[in-house]
Amino acid sequence: WPLISTALVPCGVHSGDPTSILRACSRAVTRNVALGAAVGYADRVGGGERFVDYDPEDLAATIIYQLGALDGLALAEQARVTCVRAGGALFDAVRTDRNHAWALVNAVLDYDPTLTIIGLPDSRLLQTAERNGLSISREFQPHRLLNANGSLGAVVTEPEVVARRAVDAVSAGGYDAIRLPWHTAAERECAKAVHAALLDAGYTITPPQAAAQPELPVHLSVAGRAIPA
Repeated sequence: WPLISTALVPCGVHSGDPTSILRACSRAVTRNVALGAAVGYADRVGGGERFVDYDPEDLAATIIYQLGALDGLALAEQARVTCVRAGGALFDAVRTDRNHAWALVNAVLDYDPTLTIIGLPDSRLLQTAERNGLSISREFQPHRLLNANGSLGAVVTEPEVVARRAVDAVSAGGYDAIRLPWHTAAERECAKAVHAALLDAGYTITPPQAAAQPELPVHLSVAGRAIPA
């Protein structure tokens, strides 16, 4: 928790349950970490990792449902959701799928247009969000290489390489969010290396909604089935 600005919390339809979500909200509040909604397809069996050919209006309703679930539990801990990010197969889909990108943007417009939408630069999602006047945050995943078509590719496991990729990406411009997994000890070592490298390079790590104020701001988030203790 000391390494990050935001915890991306699954909202119950593909992963998570009321008890674990409330626990994550409580931990985030006590550690001064912002809460982000990790929304996905309603697919608990597949863990949200399978594409679901939703009607856009049905998908928008499902996302609003998830935002409300997390936000309600956050309110019990005197907190609010600050940003939203697609997870699993939905993350892949909104990179190119016009209808599902529209559904996520429409859900945010209907639920709370002050939420920041996190996604890949040049994705259909962020293009749609910008056209509709929403705040966006451009994400880089330093532990993943990119394929020629812009999709996520092979995994990078060496902490020093991951850290260097994070600093290089932010320094080159075009990214203001770093997202890392937190499932294993090795992934947590990568997160520590990235955090240290960003601070050494002069960056301030802040939640996305505060990214306009500090000098050289970077939003650093983790997401996963296991919320860090």
